[in-house]
Amino acid sequence: MQADELERYALGQLAEDASAAVESHLATCVDCGIQLEESRRAIGEWNDAGNERGYSLAEKRRSPRLETDDSAVLTIIEPERPTRVRVRALDASREGMKLNVPGRLLPGSFVQVYVRELFILAEVRYCVPAGEAFHAGVLIHDVFPACG
Repeated sequence: MQADELERYALGQLAEDASAAVESHLATCVDCGIQLEESRRAIGEWNDAGNERGYSLAEKRRSPRLETDDSAVLTIIEPERPTRVRVRALDASREGMKLNVPGRLLPGSFVQVYVRELFILAEVRYCVPAGEAFHAGVLIHDVFPACG
C-alpha cells in the first residue's frame, strides 16, 4: 500500500469503496497499520502547531504503538533455563511490544516471541503487576519470518 493512500485515508479523503479496501488491508498488515498511525500522529502535530496554548499531546515514542490482542508464545532465552509460555501481545511498534505474561520476567532477560508467523528476538525492559498477571515491555532487537 502506498504512503499517500494511507495519508489520504487518515485525512478522510478517500471514497467509501477505497476506504473499505484500505481497512481490509490494515486488518492483516502490521507495517501499514504502523505507517497509518505515524501519519495520524503527524496530522495531529500539524493541527497542534496552530494551538494557541502552544503545547502538544503527541506521543513521545519514536514509533506509535498499535493495540493488538494476539496470542503469542514466549520463550525465555537468557539468563534462565529456556522456558516457553503462552502470552498475549497487547500492543506493538517497530521498536517494542507490551506483553501480558503469566509470571514475572527479569528485566534484561532475552526472549523470543512467536506471533503472527514471526519470531521476534527482544530484551525485557520492565515487568509490572497487572491484576493476576504481569505486563512486560520488550525492546525488539530483530525480527525473522517463520519458515513454512
